[in-house]
Amino acid sequence: MFFNRRIPLFIRESYYYDSATAVIWGIFWGTSVAFFPVIARKMGASNFQMALLSMAPFIGSLFTLYWSRLSSNTNEMHFFLFIKFLARIVLLLMCLAVNPFIFIFVVFLNSLFEQAGSPAYVGIIKQIYPEEYRGRAMGYVRVEQAISAIFACWIGGILLDHYNYQYIFPLSALLGIFSLNYFRKIKIKNYKTLKRNSQKRNIFPGEILEVFQKDKRFLFYSVAFFCWGFGNLLALPLYPIFLVDNLKLSNTLIGKLSSLSSFMWIISYFFWGRLIDKKGPINSLLLCILISSFIPLFYARAYNIWPIILASIFSGFNVGGGELSRISFITRISTQKEVQKYWGIDYTLMGVRGIIAPLVGINLMKFLGIKIAFISSFGVILLGFILMVMFNLYYHSRRKSS
Repeated sequence: MFFNRRIPLFIRESYYYDSATAVIWGIFWGTSVAFFPVIARKMGASNFQMALLSMAPFIGSLFTLYWSRLSSNTNEMHFFLFIKFLARIVLLLMCLAVNPFIFIFVVFLNSLFEQAGSPAYVGIIKQIYPEEYRGRAMGYVRVEQAISAIFACWIGGILLDHYNYQYIFPLSALLGIFSLNYFRKIKIKNYKTLKRNSQKRNIFPGEILEVFQKDKRFLFYSVAFFCWGFGNLLALPLYPIFLVDNLKLSNTLIGKLSSLSSFMWIISYFFWGRLIDKKGPINSLLLCILISSFIPLFYARAYNIWPIILASIFSGFNVGGGELSRISFITRISTQKEVQKYWGIDYTLMGVRGIIAPLVGINLMKFLGIKIAFISSFGVILLGFILMVMFNLYYHSRRKSS
């Protein structure tokens, strides 16, 4: 949309529809998903329920290997649109979410179906954007998404302070459904060839070991990425608890923090998209991990809102680094035939750590206090950084020798 002239003509149409989808999705996200943890805590959700809420997106990730094979054996676009439609239509049930249990159940359903569409999305992105423009195109799309999210978060916080979430969230879900109308217009020219070459067999967790034995680069990357992700997710359920219980922030103020973070997305996707194209995904990921280590430290030192503002800035700036580096690396090392399998394995491992880490974080808070839990998160992220440095040396040595 806004950056059409920066995109080559032969991919501009796909980019336009991808970016239009992202802009509307940003409004949907900023008026609903961004506030799920905060609203849950204010409804009276227990610490364990907050951990469950943090785990919700990752439960769906555990089934990514299945979704990956299912989507690769059918029309990827049709599968993506259908599963995303299910994800957003279940949010209409928010009008019935009168207690934390029902609220979290609805979020679980939404997260399950949202994650199911991820392998198909990566497969589509690999087809519509060539490698030399992929990082830049995805960056521009996310910038436009961030622009809409800035205003949506601001407005969303104000609306939720004046109106019931049982009205706001279902209305927001309708926007999420409407955004799919643009994405369906993207043309995938080589779909029939890919379909003929796909293998129609079930996928089993044992394939993870097969891929790791075949591709040691992916194994070493996965170990380092798992450690970093575990450290991030350790603190994930603690952030809304800290904002609501310790700092007692209003929805409006939390919305402003989300708007600030969304504003940093704009800088983030410009920066990381270009950095990945120039320096490669692993070098970019190293910087991303280092920056992310400061976020739990800011919370650990927060006695007022100012360190949280810094954490929001760092968090928003880092969004593009993790997402774009991850997609870029996996699409580079995998063939078109294998890309969904690699992505499925990556997301399955994300599901594993996403289920374990929030529970570990909640228990650390229970027995050692929330500040120590934040510091523990920092320590695990730092270990992930060290492992990724080691992998970077291995990765570049292998590229030089090949």
